[in-house]
Amino acid sequence: MLVDPAGAGWHGCAVLSSEEQGWEALADFVEQGLGQHRRVVVSGLRLDQQAQLLRRLAEDGLDTEAPLLDGRVILMPEESSRELVTLDLKDLTRSVADQVGRALADGHQGVRLGGIFPGAGIGPYESVLDELVRAAPLDVLCGYDRTSLTFDEAQTVRVMHAGEMADDAEYDDGLLRITRPRPGWLRLAGRWERQNHAAALAVVTNAAAAGHRNVDTSSLRFVDPVGLHAMLTGIGGGLRLQRPNHLVQRLAGLLANKAIGPAPADDFHDEQALTGAGECPVVDPLRRRSDEARWLRSSPGSRNAGLMLT
Repeated sequence: MLVDPAGAGWHGCAVLSSEEQGWEALADFVEQGLGQHRRVVVSGLRLDQQAQLLRRLAEDGLDTEAPLLDGRVILMPEESSRELVTLDLKDLTRSVADQVGRALADGHQGVRLGGIFPGAGIGPYESVLDELVRAAPLDVLCGYDRTSLTFDEAQTVRVMHAGEMADDAEYDDGLLRITRPRPGWLRLAGRWERQNHAAALAVVTNAAAAGHRNVDTSSLRFVDPVGLHAMLTGIGGGLRLQRPNHLVQRLAGLLANKAIGPAPADDFHDEQALTGAGECPVVDPLRRRSDEARWLRSSPGSRNAGLMLT
């Protein structure tokens, strides 16, 4: 998904059509920055959004605690982010240049500045960032919520940046996002609900027919039992569910205990709160999204009624 900015001086954009696309884009940006030994500064996120980004990074397998503690990753408070984008251009130039200077003095190779513009329309600072990336080891990702832009503004944002994090999703309805991160794999992120069940199942079925049978469910935050049942029983040849979080494991286990029979009814829903410590985020399994980054330890995989959890 990410257009790789080789070296310094990259100023790109992401025009985001869904929350899950945003967490995917920002997580990729952070992970690449850490790999390049740059300090990563993320701006424009509320506290609950910061928690969702940290959750996505953890789902990608990144230990987020150490980079936050040692200053490799800085999450700017929402108020500071808004103050930054309202500075006059001279003060903004000085502030960002100071950030780069401090990062270099601390031993980093440069700075990656990314986030979501906290407002409507095009950010007033774009010309300043263009000048800065030419003069300093600075990469910038300007994220824009598509709903805050007119059609013409969205086109202008794309034209005025050196590159764009292209949206290569197989499916994204604002609730559930399905991507193909590499050959043979799908990744489900978000909420598989009854309202998008038919469309999502069609995408997964077609992908499986083309050989993409490994399904990463680490970012699946809600799945209706009917949807999980259909994935396990309605696709010829079967799927291999990779990195299932605790929610997926629990529902799959309950389905297996029911011998993967007819599609479960409404009274199958189990709303017990899940708590613990480990890799996977806790979300209320059937009613709400979590605003906090809490983790569960995945139990060893098991094979039940043709389902493989790994």
